Amino acid sequence: MTTSLDAATPQPRRAAWARVVIAAAAPLAAVALAYLLWWISDRLVVIGPLDRAAFGWLVVVPVWALTPTIAAYAWRALEGEETSLVAAAVGLVIAALAALLFWLAAAFLDCEFGAVRTPAEWILPSVIVGLVIGGGFAATCLLTVAVARRGRWWSALLVGAGSALALVFLAILVAAPFVMSGGCQRPAV
Repeated sequence: MTTSLDAATPQPRRAAWARVVIAAAAPLAAVALAYLLWWISDRLVVIGPLDRAAFGWLVVVPVWALTPTIAAYAWRALEGEETSLVAAAVGLVIAALAALLFWLAAAFLDCEFGAVRTPAEWILPSVIVGLVIGGGFAATCLLTVAVARRGRWWSALLVGAGSALALVFLAILVAAPFVMSGGCQRPAV
């Protein structure tokens, strides 16, 4: 026999899961938009009066910089445990995708004289770069939502954008030694 209270419990549970799914999807969609804009600019090379570098700095990087604020807005109503769960899930998804994209870019070079590293040797560097990007993004979003929950949305915007830009440079610093030590072999002299 079910009581009216038992029959009513699936609704709040479904609403909580819907809230968590939407909270996870919002920053992932914003990151996907930034990646899509980069991908389009990389393929077209020139978009209107902007070359791909100018388009990247004027459009792609600002969209990326706004993603922690989008996450904070989506996460503002979540409980502490839900926020941690969503941050971990979003960070892991971004880490996996960043690692895969880095690995695909570095492991399969079209070298005339052979590559310095094999694709298998690029797995660990790719995982490291992916974890820095995914973990850094999750931390950036958690910091931004903590500021936003205090009612300081302008401060949250500045914290989110600043930390997202710092993450870009951190990822470059982490990836640079791997990229500089790999690549194509030089021709025999």
